[in-house]
Amino acid sequence: MRGMNRLGMAAAVAAAMLAAEARAQFGAPRTKTTSGNAEMNLGEYKGLKHAIGCKGFTNEAGWRGNWEIGENLTIMLESALADTGRFVLVERQMLKDIIAEQDLAAGGRAARAGNVAKTGMIRPARYIATGAVTEVSESQSGGAGGVSIGGVRVGGGRATAQIALIVKLVDTTTGEIVAKERVVGKAGRTNVNLGVSVRGVSTDLGGFTKTPLGQAAQDCINQAAAVIAKKMEEFPFEGSVVKVNDDGKIIINRGEQFGVQTGQELLLVTPGEVLMDPDTGEVLEREQGKTIGRIRVARVSEKVSYCDAVDGEKKPAPGTAVQVPR
Repeated sequence: MRGMNRLGMAAAVAAAMLAAEARAQFGAPRTKTTSGNAEMNLGEYKGLKHAIGCKGFTNEAGWRGNWEIGENLTIMLESALADTGRFVLVERQMLKDIIAEQDLAAGGRAARAGNVAKTGMIRPARYIATGAVTEVSESQSGGAGGVSIGGVRVGGGRATAQIALIVKLVDTTTGEIVAKERVVGKAGRTNVNLGVSVRGVSTDLGGFTKTPLGQAAQDCINQAAAVIAKKMEEFPFEGSVVKVNDDGKIIINRGEQFGVQTGQELLLVTPGEVLMDPDTGEVLEREQGKTIGRIRVARVSEKVSYCDAVDGEKKPAPGTAVQVPR
């Protein structure tokens, strides 16, 4: 056992020395993107949030590899949008499974549970984010060969990758594409694969958990999430009155999840008319409704807020629109 430990330590030292030499030979890792905004750099956000869902990316490039590129990009986009702090994420990839679970409970086949798999409560998404992979390319230089000394093997090579995505944001009411961005990411990384084989026992000492293609894809997704986040700041926030309780508090259907804060003032407005283009059927915009009151947020919970009437309508009807003053 003692001799085996000494041999293992010697192998590890040799591996480290050969890894340094391999890095000198193959070069240092480099990653870049066309827009240079891989980290998003959006700053702190304290505004109101919009509900958004993500649908699967289509693989227009026809790329085939060790991982499902469309599914992984969707997960990356969900994570990146959450990281912006500007959205409430709702599940859309597994929506069929959620509905099936609700139907199972509603059909009496599952054990009765008061607060599990209820129907009629799935949160609608105001926008859907989705996209397509239009280009994928990978290359390898330096080969996968290597050197083996005393049971230690070192293989090296330089791998590069490029991926092009088109990411779009769709209005779920009109079906219109309200934001669209084409992003291209490039990544290059030196791969040094280390392994030790001592008396028939092999162990990987090093290895990268992400491929160059994964690096490029993540950078693209971060860029697209930043574009969507900035675009969403231009859209108006709207909520609605749920009820007026016995204490005179006006309860609205927006809370902490949407960024509502105690002390914030909101407007009560009548719904404006939707203006349609008579020639094309295009939704042009919603006409500004009439302001009928002003409320101030007194208490906030996760999904609703309790407000006091400041002026105007004291007991607005359920469904009355709530807006942020412009």
